[in-house]
This record gives sequence, structure tokens and C-alpha cells, in this order.
Amino acid sequence: MSWDSLRLARLSVASKLLITLFLLIVGPGYLFGTANIYFKNKDADGDPEMTLDDLKATFYGLEVKADDTRIVNPSPMLTQVLPGGDMREYLEEDGPATEGLIAWLKAEAKEEDFDTPGLGAEGNWSAKQAIATYCVVCHNSDGGEGEEYPFAETEDAEPDYDLVFVSAEPPVDIQEGEVRTIKPKSERRLVHITHAHILAIPVFTLLVGALFMMTGFGPTVKFLLGPLPMLAVLADIGSWWLARYSEPFIYVIAAAGAVFGLAYALQILGILCSMWCGRREDPAPSGD
Repeated sequence: MSWDSLRLARLSVASKLLITLFLLIVGPGYLFGTANIYFKNKDADGDPEMTLDDLKATFYGLEVKADDTRIVNPSPMLTQVLPGGDMREYLEEDGPATEGLIAWLKAEAKEEDFDTPGLGAEGNWSAKQAIATYCVVCHNSDGGEGEEYPFAETEDAEPDYDLVFVSAEPPVDIQEGEVRTIKPKSERRLVHITHAHILAIPVFTLLVGALFMMTGFGPTVKFLLGPLPMLAVLADIGSWWLARYSEPFIYVIAAAGAVFGLAYALQILGILCSMWCGRREDPAPSGD
């Protein structure tokens, strides 16, 4: 018996509907299975995006360097206006001007907040207003006692953010993050996953492959495309175990998944097209 004698186009309408409904189930079923794998493994490396690092973390193990830690230190101006600081005596004691200035300095002295009142608590002055009232009288470049650190051009001028920022800028230290090791799935867990997949995926892969062999495509197409999904399944599941000992098999897992999805989709489309649109009879032999 040859596959051509079982050509799908020769089936009854009822048989064609049955096969079509089967394909409409197993096709989207594979997509849902892929989505399940995506959501289960996309955070394996600690990053919400799905990358090869997720496969490495799952099957091989991965060393992840935590993000560098950004440590903001008190600025020179903040140190001086806090209780006990050299400039504290020139400010009001615990009033809205002082509290507003401290709140701005603790928030890293951002330019967009320089003239914003209410930082820290409602009613606090803006940093600009506090500096204009209490600091510019000395810290100006026109002969003020603190002209080495000017905040304005003259005693009567408004504070200039660029001048203030020289003293208000907080020193920032960057400390390297720690390296965290993510261990792969345990052998017991991998046995469970392998058991669940190896008894299910080859079954519907075989059924779809057998239907594809009953299409009207030529022997070369059937030879190349027919076994491809099953080979991809073997490479994929086998690489789950091999990747525990050799990292390059991670790339085999990724490639096998892509090959399976593409070949599986082509087989399903080929089956539907051949079954509903293919010829029912063999072409008549040409005469001599």
C-alpha cells in the first residue's frame, strides 16, 4: 500500500471535516502550549523579558549580576543646613523655609523642583525662595562674605540654579552588584517535565505527520518536511538533559523549538490545502 492510495482529497466530506476539526484543535493547542512555556520560564533569569538567558537558567544554570547599586550621599549644602551644620544658625529653626530646602536637597536637588513649594510637607517654601531669603545675602559674587560659593550675582539677584547646584549636588557612589547563581531545574523536576512531554508531543506529531504523508505533495517534499517535526522534538527534549552538562545545547533547544513550530505549521497548512483543494484522481498517463 502506498500513501498515494490514501490521498486526503479522496476522502468523504465527513472524513475531511473530522480531520479539519482535529487540526483546529491540535494547531492552537500547540500555540497554547508554547504560551504556557513562555509564561512559566520568562522570569527564570529574573528579567521579565523572554531571552536565551531564561533557557540557560532553566536547563544549565546562570550567574546573574545584580544591577549596580546607586548610593546618594548628602551634599555639602545638606550637611551644612541639617541640625549641627555650619549654616544652620543662619536659617530659621525648623520652619517651612528650612524644611523645604532640606526636602529639596534630600531629593537630589533637581532643577525642575528648585522653584517648587510644598516639598516634604504642605506649606514648605521652595528651595529657591529659602536661598533667596537667607543665603544670597552672603553667598553672592558681588563682595558677599561667602562669595567663594556664590548662589547669585548680587545680593538682590534671584538665586541661579547652576550656581547653587555646585554646593547642592549630591555625591553619588556606584557599587557593583552581587553575582547571584541560579541553579537549573532539579533532575527530579526535569524527569517529571520530560515524562509529561515525551508521551504527548510525539503522538500528535505522528498523527499530523501521517496525515501530511497522505497529501498530494511530491516525495521530495514529504521526505524533507515529513520527519522534521519529530526530529525537532527529539533534539529539543534530548537537549534538555544534555544542556545540564554542556551550555551550547541551550541553542539547540531554541533552534529545535523554532524548527518544530515552522514545520508543524507548514504540515497543517499543507494537509488542509491538499485535502480540500487537491486533486482526487491521478493525472492520466501521457501517450507515446
